Amino acid sequence: MMKLRILGETGPFPAPGGATTGLLLSTDEGNVLIDCGSGVFSELTRHLEVKDLDAVVITHHHADHVTDIPVLRYAVMLHRMQGKRRGPLTIYANNEPEADFANLPFLEHVQASPLTSKTEITLAGMKFTFANTAHAIPCLAVSAEYKGKRFVFSGDSGPSESLEQLATGADFFLCESSWLHKDRGPAHIGHLSAKEAGEIGKRVGVKRLCLTHFYPDHDRSQFKQEAEAEFGREVLIAEQGAVYEI
Repeated sequence: MMKLRILGETGPFPAPGGATTGLLLSTDEGNVLIDCGSGVFSELTRHLEVKDLDAVVITHHHADHVTDIPVLRYAVMLHRMQGKRRGPLTIYANNEPEADFANLPFLEHVQASPLTSKTEITLAGMKFTFANTAHAIPCLAVSAEYKGKRFVFSGDSGPSESLEQLATGADFFLCESSWLHKDRGPAHIGHLSAKEAGEIGKRVGVKRLCLTHFYPDHDRSQFKQEAEAEFGREVLIAEQGAVYEI
């Protein structure tokens, strides 16, 4: 069984006391952090000691997905210096833009490994695969499979054939939903409306659909209603602290 904990669900800035994008995906074999936005590290340490974090996966290098990486690196360094953590931490991250990827390693304490849409890796017993999305900068959607169950996270994306292919048949699809359809922004920004998220979930046959990546002041009940009208059944709304079993 995989356990998904929502550490942060807003973008592009956090609500008071909240956090932007961050997900903790855990199995009996370990713990993987997906994205590390503003406020995520503080929320992470409510539930997990730094020594027990096995890896980090970064979908893309926008600030609301990586802002807490520097403080995470300091924590890893100090915990290793104090003997509380043994090995270095590996951050698996989108290899573009190259300058952003190059800034991730930190002394001997944090190393970086590049991700592309062709990467396949196993972390905490989970098989991770990826797909390019339609976003303002290069971004990867993430699939994690464990003991016959599959979790997919859209990352940030507008409508995308490769995202739909990755999400097809997922047991749990965490999909960004930045707008109501009537408020949809320009296509080049690369985000989905709740309506589009619902349409995708139905079209590719996901078993559970959960929306994320909201502006802090949005009425999320409207997003739920809009997505459910297309999905045809209950749609979940990500909230900081929520835990889902997959």
